[in-house]
Amino acid sequence: MEEAASDDAMVDEAADGDDTAELTQGAGDAKRAAAPSGGFFGGEDAEAPEEDVDANFRDYGIRSFVETSRDPLSTFALDVDTGSYSIARALLRDGQIPAPESVRVEEYVNSFDYDYPAPSEGLTVVADGGPSPYNRDNVILRLGVQAEQVAGGERPPAALTFVVDTSGSMDSPNRLGLVIDSLTGLTRELNDDDTVAIVTYSDSGVVVLEPTSVSDQGRIVDAINSLRTNGSTNLQAGLEVGYDVANSHYRRDGINRVILASDGIANVGLVDPDGLAAMIRGDADEGIQLVTVGIGMDGFNDVVMEQLADQGDGFYAYVDDLSEAQRLFSDELVSTLVTAAIDAKIQVEFNPDTVEAYRLIGFENRAVLDDDFRNDAVDAGELGAGHQVTAIYELTLVSGISDRDRLGTAQLRWEDPEERSVRETRLELTASMLEDRWADTGNDFRLAVTVASFAEILRDSPHRGEITLSQIEAEAESLAGTSGRVGEFVDLVRIARDRS
Repeated sequence: MEEAASDDAMVDEAADGDDTAELTQGAGDAKRAAAPSGGFFGGEDAEAPEEDVDANFRDYGIRSFVETSRDPLSTFALDVDTGSYSIARALLRDGQIPAPESVRVEEYVNSFDYDYPAPSEGLTVVADGGPSPYNRDNVILRLGVQAEQVAGGERPPAALTFVVDTSGSMDSPNRLGLVIDSLTGLTRELNDDDTVAIVTYSDSGVVVLEPTSVSDQGRIVDAINSLRTNGSTNLQAGLEVGYDVANSHYRRDGINRVILASDGIANVGLVDPDGLAAMIRGDADEGIQLVTVGIGMDGFNDVVMEQLADQGDGFYAYVDDLSEAQRLFSDELVSTLVTAAIDAKIQVEFNPDTVEAYRLIGFENRAVLDDDFRNDAVDAGELGAGHQVTAIYELTLVSGISDRDRLGTAQLRWEDPEERSVRETRLELTASMLEDRWADTGNDFRLAVTVASFAEILRDSPHRGEITLSQIEAEAESLAGTSGRVGEFVDLVRIARDRS
């Protein structure tokens, strides 16, 4: 790999700052599973979180650099959540800067679509890279995981149970009103042989609609439009009733999913996030997956919604307006109903002869013990058809390496949901995958790193170098023509810059 100076301001100017990132020991890349109390995943490469944080968010620390000679393995569960980014969007539009502990870098990056090749089945992984905007002596390696695509007409029938928070805290057009519009839109996108059930909860859990064929769409829409708010928030009761309905109408030949729409507030019954999450673990093991959809901001509990989705083998998203609701419910949720991979995890083994040190940017709460990569009893991440996961590493390379040199190996491991068999795939990582100049990298790579850099600034990462919001804004503007979602991102960066 020949050295070449970057001709892009985002790399050149930002990297003039911190050229000597300290190699510290801390927690991230693993190395212990999460404590039952819900503390951050302890390990050896994340800096300790601050004590004074918003109780509605959980601070998992920030990964630091790991010396490859000390620990060449980086292992973590794949994650398709996007809630952290959508929360930031809602806060910024309201003129507020997101709290650092609310920022999960991988959820910012995974809120955008990238052009990864889709495999015929299961998962595949690709890689590319280029200069680091944080340190001119380092490089960025991007790994892209893509799940197989499944056309809507080819999927099995789905049994969906909506669990809707109708407590007093949901009494707003941007809360229950948004849920009503979202569920109505989703129903129109389902197939006639799918079924929909509706459970609400306030003081207690109530079945509003028993499982009903989507062919009787009028009855489903009437039930959705009948939803009203009142009372306290007994999330425990809502989940218990919802899962009772899902279990009693379980479709062995189909897709079984509970979809929780809530502001995450729980003030009656069991309110502990970890206790609530433990309630549904057995149902997830039996094949009933949970999708959590966050609604509203004042008092919103991110911890509850994220933990429930993790233990429910589903994913967590946040909805802050009608356009996002339509994208999630009418597009993403329907297209990813088919599960492509269960307990999916990745392990990267870096070559100490070529990689001096590395840091995984994000995934602090997805750490898996290196020795547990092939332990199939360890819960990991679930991916639906069409889902993508992007992981970004910053690497310090050994000087003098060439394009032919091997950087390491990336391995994916997951369970095939149909055959119930374990599969693996691997990708050899070479220096030839790294471009010497930022300008020579692809738009997808530049977008992923730019979005990650925005998150690094918002969470006050000590590894972000001297990169500025103005540089991120300029880079994002150069990419804005690639999608409307990138144009929206430019606006958010501008708001953050003006508020800083």
